[in-house]
Amino acid sequence: MVVKSTFLNDPLDEEVYVKQPSGFIQSGKEEKVYILTKALYGLKQASRAWNKRIDSFLHANGFKKFASNHGLYVKTNDYGDLLILCLYVDDVIFTTSNLKMIGDFKHIMVKEFEMTDLSLMSYFLGIEVI
Repeated sequence: MVVKSTFLNDPLDEEVYVKQPSGFIQSGKEEKVYILTKALYGLKQASRAWNKRIDSFLHANGFKKFASNHGLYVKTNDYGDLLILCLYVDDVIFTTSNLKMIGDFKHIMVKEFEMTDLSLMSYFLGIEVI
């Protein structure tokens, strides 16, 4: 699954100011700047804001992050089934032997984020998956 608009609209923790873009400068207010409250593409803080948002969302939904790999999360159900999730920027790869866990996970992700389901994985980072 791929998250759409990953680096847009995530809340920022620090104050970020942007000068008025050329062609849109208000006359008489040339010295004024905009303060951003949410992330934009190209903003250095955008990836950190996204990571904090998805990390807190996954923790709130029962996932635990591996200490040795910050992009790897695991969730267990009452029957001992594991859902293993790998997060790489805006790509979410997950697997489990329990089809209900997959459906439940997709449901909570689609409720929170705008997603594209790419179905079964065949390539990831140039590696063929069979």
